[in-house]
Amino acid sequence: MTARPTILVVDDDSAVRTLVGAFLSAAGYAVVEAVDGQEALDIFHQHSTITLVISDVIMPGMSGPELCDRLLQIRPTLKVLFISGYVERSDLGGVELLPKPFAPAELLQRLQKMIGSRPRPARRQRRNE
Repeated sequence: MTARPTILVVDDDSAVRTLVGAFLSAAGYAVVEAVDGQEALDIFHQHSTITLVISDVIMPGMSGPELCDRLLQIRPTLKVLFISGYVERSDLGGVELLPKPFAPAELLQRLQKMIGSRPRPARRQRRNE
C-alpha cells in the first residue's frame, strides 16, 4: 500500500487554513498545518514525509516566498503551491499560484498535476444495524 502524500498548509488566516486542511484530509491526503513561516519551518524539520507545501504569499513575519526559498534550500525537490488573492503570478519566480478564492475541485486538480494521482479518501465505517 502506498503512503498518503503529506501536505503542509501554511496560512495566517485560520479559516482558510482549517478549511483547506479539512478538505485535503477528506480527499485522502495527510495534512499538517502551520500558522506562519517559522512554525512551518519547525514542522518541516520534524516531518520528513512532506511532499508539497501550500502557502499563503503575504503573511506576517516570514512571507510565503521567503519560506519557499528556505524550504527549497533544505529539499530542492519539494513542490510548492502558493495561494493568494493579492499577487500576480510574475511576482513568484515561477512557483505555482492558485488565486484565492478557489473551488475545492481547482485545488485537487492542481495537486494532481503537481504530485500525481490523488489518494483514496478514507472509507467511512458503517454502523451495523
